[in-house]
Amino acid sequence: MYQHKLFRTMTFNAVPYMEPSQDFIKEGSTEIWEYINPNHDAHPMHVHLVNFQVLNRQPIDAARYQNDYDKWIYGGRKPKDLPVLANYFTGPPIPPEPDEVLSYKDTVKVNAQMVTRIIIQEFVPPTDEIASIPNSGATLPATYIHHCHLLEHEDDDLMRPWTIARADDDGGGHGGGHGH
Repeated sequence: MYQHKLFRTMTFNAVPYMEPSQDFIKEGSTEIWEYINPNHDAHPMHVHLVNFQVLNRQPIDAARYQNDYDKWIYGGRKPKDLPVLANYFTGPPIPPEPDEVLSYKDTVKVNAQMVTRIIIQEFVPPTDEIASIPNSGATLPATYIHHCHLLEHEDDDLMRPWTIARADDDGGGHGGGHGH
């Protein structure tokens, strides 16, 4: 989650919701997403279409990370200058909560000043007809969203599209759902 100053718009990676998808996932792939929350409040993050498992959470030096991330944003987003998350850890990974262990979720609590890791296995959208409704299945590439489930945050742009592409599609971008 990204918020430049307190009481300002919150976004993923300092990108507004209406910007085109930047996260392209290959159909059938498995990914680990990291939600980085340098803010002082938790966010219930909801991912459309998929179920996932919580891998762990890890504390970070949120103020230093936010400061360096701001410098990266305002310095032109040069890939070589992107802060390396591992340089900000202040403790070891913490296992999932008891109600998260070995269970599938569509929403995860992303705690303040931590990175929360989830694993999404086999991105396979329903492409066949659903409940015998003609043309109800997904057509690839298919775009979905992930967002904060707090209505005020969702309305404040804390949501972004992500796209599933055919496994044999060589174009269209990169994988990874990193939330800042």
